[in-house]
Amino acid sequence: MKKLTERQKQILSFIRVYKAKTGEAPTVREIGNAFGMSSTNGVSNHLKAIEAKGKLKRLGFMPRGIEVLDDLRIQFCGVVQ
Repeated sequence: MKKLTERQKQILSFIRVYKAKTGEAPTVREIGNAFGMSSTNGVSNHLKAIEAKGKLKRLGFMPRGIEVLDDLRIQFCGVVQ
């Protein structure tokens, strides 16, 4: 499996922190605003690349439909309640 780029790591970390603070995933626009990206297409491309590398899953066309897969694996192992 390919490694994440630095930018992809930052975006994935942002999603984790955002979800921990708010209880829901950020929207594509919120991710773009956090990283100074005016194009939602640019954010979507990053998310597609992260998904292709097996680190997250997009849930259809839901605005906050992003699941971080590493976090899910930890929860299923009973490490995180």
